[in-house]
Amino acid sequence: MKKFNPSILLFVIALGIFVGLNLNNDFFSTTESLLDGIASSEVSQEQAEATVFNTENQSGNTSKLNYEIIYSIVKRYDGGTSYYVLLESVDLNSAVFMDDVKYIVDELVREKGEKISIEIFDNRDALELAYKQYGDLSLERTLTESENLWQARHYIAAYSGNLETGIYFNTLLMFPSASSDHPEVGEFVAITEYNPE
Repeated sequence: MKKFNPSILLFVIALGIFVGLNLNNDFFSTTESLLDGIASSEVSQEQAEATVFNTENQSGNTSKLNYEIIYSIVKRYDGGTSYYVLLESVDLNSAVFMDDVKYIVDELVREKGEKISIEIFDNRDALELAYKQYGDLSLERTLTESENLWQARHYIAAYSGNLETGIYFNTLLMFPSASSDHPEVGEFVAITEYNPE
């Protein structure tokens, strides 16, 4: 039986301790940087004043639409920011609001950049419910059938810009949580490629 050299054994133990300490330091510094990243991507409730958007839409009508960014959160895999936007109740008797939505998207893309997601609602409670479900994940349950039907009416549009995993690179969905057989908004349901101006 061979004898172990005690100096080699001490060297191996010291090396193990040194490597272990460095791994822990790397782990903690990586964990701290991840936590810093999460903290910086936490929700920032923008205390922006409501913006009055006044322009001429494609039909030649003047559109005056009040909207407000309620939440912004960095949650996209590519670092893009998602904005939860509240606007006045839309009039479903005409499709003019669809042009208005495009103008809101255009304005936000100009102001905030092209790598952006925009969720547009015309009801504060519907926006809050969606934000808790998909934004900060605080809802911790699925929506009931009646909540889904109600939210489908008030979730007006979703836009994803510069998103390589989207249906299009720039995708605009009208009534994204509704189906075409929804009794109130089914006729407006659409998915299109939309490149903001």
